[in-house]
Amino acid sequence: MRDNVRMKCDLLANNYSMIYQNFKGNYATNLRYGALLYALSDKSVDIGAISQCKTIIKKNTGVFSQFKDITFFMTTVMLSLVENPEEVFQRTVKIYEDMKNEGFHSSAYLAMSSLFIALKAEPFDYQIIISMTKRFFDAFKKEHRFITSYDDYGFATMLALAGLPVDQTVREAEYCFYKLKEYFSSSNSVQSLTHTLAFGEEDPSIKCDRVIEVYQTLKNKKCKFGKGGELPFLGVIALISDDINRITDEIVEINEYLKTKKGFGSWSISSQERIMLASALVCSGYVEGRKDSKQELTLANSITSIVMAQQMAIIAATSGSIAATTSATI
Repeated sequence: MRDNVRMKCDLLANNYSMIYQNFKGNYATNLRYGALLYALSDKSVDIGAISQCKTIIKKNTGVFSQFKDITFFMTTVMLSLVENPEEVFQRTVKIYEDMKNEGFHSSAYLAMSSLFIALKAEPFDYQIIISMTKRFFDAFKKEHRFITSYDDYGFATMLALAGLPVDQTVREAEYCFYKLKEYFSSSNSVQSLTHTLAFGEEDPSIKCDRVIEVYQTLKNKKCKFGKGGELPFLGVIALISDDINRITDEIVEINEYLKTKKGFGSWSISSQERIMLASALVCSGYVEGRKDSKQELTLANSITSIVMAQQMAIIAATSGSIAATTSATI
């Protein structure tokens, strides 16, 4: 096990313990994702900063704001990781309004997309990114009217931030969708997976074949990847390395290591979610210090965004009662 990945594992476990002790009213998956975002940043969780960002959001929004909905906790976590959270959040609110003016519908997913832009783009690029995000979303909707919804705002924003060409990207994503749909059953999850694969520069057929190989190799190693909301990270694994045996060995090792940590054992978390977390840690370890190509730089900058987009999709799939609980308190 590489030292940097072991350190991230330990940080994840320690961060989760701290977050759980202080924010018990939240859905456990939210807490683990929050701990993961800190671990991917190589930081110990800052409870005071998260609480401060909760106050910032309340001060700058109304009672029924979408920023206080299902992504409330994750928004506070992301803001707590920046040096000027109030300034960033005020820009986020302005971007949110600009996105609504562009034709996006008000939702918690739009709120999170606005935060992506505030964190990743320069102010003079905001309008360009917003317009590109709308073009991507409209293209998704044109191809898949019934499965494209608000929870795709996050992936549309990621692709716009990466500066990818809309027509070519969507065309290649469609090729991947129909090829991978024969192997994975969930249309919505496959669509998210194909959006992740768009970050890779290789031929679409090569990327699809590698995704299937990664999935099957992990399955053969008794580390079966989930076919639902976890699928986007399967795409990241396929893009990060063509040495499938090596990277899957590391994921298996990290998954077993996580099992020994409190809050990550078989009684506390599903095997699919734990494997996804292990994959996120391994992928983050791979791209560190390897930002010498456009693809690696894009992946390095996108891992956190993929975590966020995936978290949004998973929350969307939960019952209304859980979502209500999540938005009630931090």
